[in-house]
Amino acid sequence: MKFSWPWIKELSGVFLSPHAAAELLSSKAFEVEEIGNDAWEIKILPNRPDCLSHLGIARELCALDNARFAAPSYEYEKSVHPDVRITVKDTEGCPRFSALIVRGVKVGPSPAWLSAYLETCGLRSINNVVDVTNYVMLELGQPMHAFDLRHIPELVIRRAKVGERVRALDEARTEYELDPSILVVADGSKALSIAGIKGGADSGISDDTTDVLLEAANWDPVAIRAASRKLGLRTDASIRFSYGVDPNLTAPSLVRAGELLARAAGGTADRAIIDAYPTPRLPWQITVDPEYTRSLLGTDIGVPQTRSILESLGFGTEDRSGKLIVTVPTRRSDVSGAEDIIEEVARVYGYDALPSIPPVFPIYDEKGWVAGDTNAAWDEYDIIRERFAIARLLAGAGYSEVYNYAFVPDGTKFELAQPQSSEYRYLRTTLVPRLLTNLRDNLRFTDEVRLFEAGHTYASIGEKEPLRLGIALARRSGGSDVFYELKGALDLLIERIGIDDVVYDDAEPFPWDAGAVSATGAGRRALLRIEGSGMIIGFVGAISSGVAEELKLKGSAAVAELDLRALIELAEQENEFEPLPKYPSIIRDIAVLVDQGVKVDDILQTAEDAGGDIVEDVDVFDIFLPTGEEKLKAEGDTPEYGKSVAFHVIFRSPERTLTDKEVDAAEAAIKAALTEDLDAKIR
Repeated sequence: MKFSWPWIKELSGVFLSPHAAAELLSSKAFEVEEIGNDAWEIKILPNRPDCLSHLGIARELCALDNARFAAPSYEYEKSVHPDVRITVKDTEGCPRFSALIVRGVKVGPSPAWLSAYLETCGLRSINNVVDVTNYVMLELGQPMHAFDLRHIPELVIRRAKVGERVRALDEARTEYELDPSILVVADGSKALSIAGIKGGADSGISDDTTDVLLEAANWDPVAIRAASRKLGLRTDASIRFSYGVDPNLTAPSLVRAGELLARAAGGTADRAIIDAYPTPRLPWQITVDPEYTRSLLGTDIGVPQTRSILESLGFGTEDRSGKLIVTVPTRRSDVSGAEDIIEEVARVYGYDALPSIPPVFPIYDEKGWVAGDTNAAWDEYDIIRERFAIARLLAGAGYSEVYNYAFVPDGTKFELAQPQSSEYRYLRTTLVPRLLTNLRDNLRFTDEVRLFEAGHTYASIGEKEPLRLGIALARRSGGSDVFYELKGALDLLIERIGIDDVVYDDAEPFPWDAGAVSATGAGRRALLRIEGSGMIIGFVGAISSGVAEELKLKGSAAVAELDLRALIELAEQENEFEPLPKYPSIIRDIAVLVDQGVKVDDILQTAEDAGGDIVEDVDVFDIFLPTGEEKLKAEGDTPEYGKSVAFHVIFRSPERTLTDKEVDAAEAAIKAALTEDLDAKIR
């Protein structure tokens, strides 16, 4: 939103350069950009509607500069016998409707000072009457509208009728069709303007207007925001009302507009305003404990300085029995509790001036502490320590850690009694759904996403929550290799933490969370078991095309979920030293075509067994699954073969240097075993 620096300086009276003032506001209030010609672009957050005006910015600047702000005073009387009858039929949609009659105006061009201020703020000069209403909106923050008094014997504030139409007061005289969700200002028979958004052409100011009725009303922000969106009509007035305008601003704004019309158009304002304000909004009080303030800020600012800061912002303060009673002005709708007051104090005092004090918190769950169990805290510490070690390992492999809420929109159990929204109705039983959402959202900005999350899931009431590790990988243009790439990350993790007896088992059904497993495709998932004991520590799978389409997840993806506590308990805590080999190795590459149902693990195991004692390692470096025309061609050549697997075989003896003849014989034995046992075709 555009602001004029000379205007702000005039209202505030501060002795600062434009750059210094902009820096001060940017560091403690709003993002300010100097755009030239004495104009600023200031980003006002929705929680600060009181600063959608030059007066609001001037007040804020004075508080930050430790300068006294002289707030203007606009005295007014309330008309007992108004010339125009005003009826508010919807007091929720219109908490206050005020009006002032100005007589004897002469419509014409605006004075140079008036049009110059408007143009600096991005508004085009129209005529002196309309320009005054825009000027007051920019100065005080209250949108206004001017009616030609000849056309309004009475005003009725109501909901629009079905199919009711209004011609807008714009150059095209656009006609809008309304419905009962939209508020209007009407006379006895028809709508005259779209409330809080746009004036109507039938009652607007014309060149021969002499008597003007100025309207300054307060409208429900939700109703204005919804109407603006429905009509596709966004105006300066609708923006301000959508943020929320102080209802106690209408009368002062009318008094100010009456003064300006006398200067700019030669009019004479009535002594009293017409005011429909059935339930006035009053200031409210908040009690602030100085000790609580110290605990939140980490330092003692002191009650005198705290009161000085608050009073500079327009708050009233009173020291009562050691507690600070703060009176909040009605324009500060964003302040509702002690924490809001303390935040205001810290903001003006300066966040950079607050000391950096690390928080103190227990490293174990105090609720789970059992008296006399001295190992409980350290056991949990071990979990925390190893969890961070695993996180560092995955980060080193190119995966980024995410933190998600423990709530999901769908579920079959653990429904919250009072959820924040429909998106947070259930406690999660698996990490997979939120990880898939993370993949989808991040793929909009990059071609590949690697993520992991460690967190609790909820399996049953009363038991300790399972601690899970979720790992996910997606590639926009990738093929099925994401599954094998993710499996490679799991192999790396398992190897590094010292678990050497994990096997991948694709036998179904899977005894794992059904919701997580159902996101993956049949035949493209496997359980991770501990060989011998049969203990299940997790699963890995490629996301099915149906789930990907439902989530609008572009590309291919795979996900894994592991029992983090089991991983940590099974991990070897000691590393054994292995001496460097004395004799060189010989590496041979073998590529085979096999049926898609043949497991890669079976290929590697067959090669290792057939090669004998001189095989040190077998390592896959390429897997190719033909798709589309490539698949048809492959099937046409060799109907039974649908997958190409290429791997290194590393030969080495700990006792001597191997000869080519020995390696050739072992390689031949491997190829023969693959052909005979797995019906493989050597490429």
